Amino acid sequence: MQESQDLPESIKKLQHSLNPYVKQRQETAHIRRVLAARLDSSVYPDGQSIPRPLSLIEASCSIETTPHGIRGLQKEYLRCARTNIEARREYAQVSKIHQAQREDSASVPRGDATTDPLETFLDLVKKQQKHEVLCIVQDYIDNLNQKPTAATEYLDPKEVLKNVESLPQVPPEVLNGSGGHQRSGGVDLKDLVDRLEKSVLRAKLLLKREQKLLMKVKLEQGRPHVSEAGKLQALGTTRNELINWIETELSQAGESSPEIEDGHMILSPGKRRTESVETQLASIRRQYLRYTKARQLLVMAAAGRLEPQSETTSDEDSDLPVIVSESGGADSVSHIMYPYLEYLVAISNEQKAVIQQKSHLTINLAKQLKESSQSLERLAHESHLLPVHPMPTNSSHRKGPESSLSFADEISKHEKPDSSRGARAWVYASELASNLSKEAILEKLEEGSMAIDESRQTILELKRLLGDDKEDDGSEQREPSNQRDAPKSSDIWSILDGSLGVINQDGGTIV
Repeated sequence: MQESQDLPESIKKLQHSLNPYVKQRQETAHIRRVLAARLDSSVYPDGQSIPRPLSLIEASCSIETTPHGIRGLQKEYLRCARTNIEARREYAQVSKIHQAQREDSASVPRGDATTDPLETFLDLVKKQQKHEVLCIVQDYIDNLNQKPTAATEYLDPKEVLKNVESLPQVPPEVLNGSGGHQRSGGVDLKDLVDRLEKSVLRAKLLLKREQKLLMKVKLEQGRPHVSEAGKLQALGTTRNELINWIETELSQAGESSPEIEDGHMILSPGKRRTESVETQLASIRRQYLRYTKARQLLVMAAAGRLEPQSETTSDEDSDLPVIVSESGGADSVSHIMYPYLEYLVAISNEQKAVIQQKSHLTINLAKQLKESSQSLERLAHESHLLPVHPMPTNSSHRKGPESSLSFADEISKHEKPDSSRGARAWVYASELASNLSKEAILEKLEEGSMAIDESRQTILELKRLLGDDKEDDGSEQREPSNQRDAPKSSDIWSILDGSLGVINQDGGTIV
């Protein structure tokens, strides 16, 4: 008592305010028993005990008819629970009957009980296909039987040749003449062979004679005088062919050594121009002399100065001065063209370097394309994405007369496949997979939103079942104070809202 007086004033006030709520242990146990008895009497007024909670019903539970004291949502819940138990019992009975039938059917002995279901299905499919083929064959046989060719008289030669006219007889003169010729065929055949050999020899001699005459005519027609303009044109043509031949030889020499490095290929023209100009000039001189001689012969043949080989040696001697004079003209032409040969060699070396560099780049590009194509093929074989999403062919997207490719285009595509097709297949498969993933995510989000709405609806139903009709938006706080004292909604706990002060027999109050 003295200790309670020593406490501060604030603690004394707190203790005084809590005194109505603080009870002794015996008094609290008594209150609990009274509340349990009241609840039990309100749920089961006849004094029956609760075997289990109403929310955990099973098929073995038995719910009697609805008591008279239960109303509202509790009565509806009991009715639904009774319907659910009856449905479960019926489902259990039907399941037992079905299981018994399956066990009876499984107990029947089978010869192929150990076979694989897949093999059985494949065997059934094969038999169905064979049956379809046999049905088609039978239909064709029936159609043939309906035709007139199926009759036995159709292939009879008498019936076939009944309306055909008879062939005329061979005259006896022809038969007799062929027989006499066969009898005297041995002697006439030798004479005929000799006659044919003579005619062949005669034809060969005539052919040779006509060929000689034709050559003479051609030589006589090709001898007209050639003007100086024609000669100049022939010389220009010869010079152009000589230059083309030199360029082709240099390009072939450049392609024969593609293993030279890039730096050496780029720097080689200047070095070769300074080091080996004299040797190249000497070789070009020799080649040019040979070609000048050939050109002289060509010009002389065009001018008609050459005679056939059958002419006398006196004519050949008469042509020697002309050849000498032409050789002198060739030397003068070579003297005039000599200053330009150095520039031609430099240009040829530059072209050779360019050709070598081009071949080197082509080889490197071909190697890179081959490696990339091999890598794409390996990744395509290892990938699980490309078989699922294959790229459609271009022919399916084309329309009109351009849809069909020619045979040459198909061969060129087979020999030179498109290197970018593998990359385009990966891009197409990735885009399609991403689109499918987005669609799946959107579907899952829609399902999730629907599930959230359903869960919200279920929560609202549970709140309404438990008697909590308050809104979350605080609308009740805006209502006037005279509406707050309105009667609450009726539920299973509303019957407990009464005066419980009579429980406290010792003068205590329950708030």
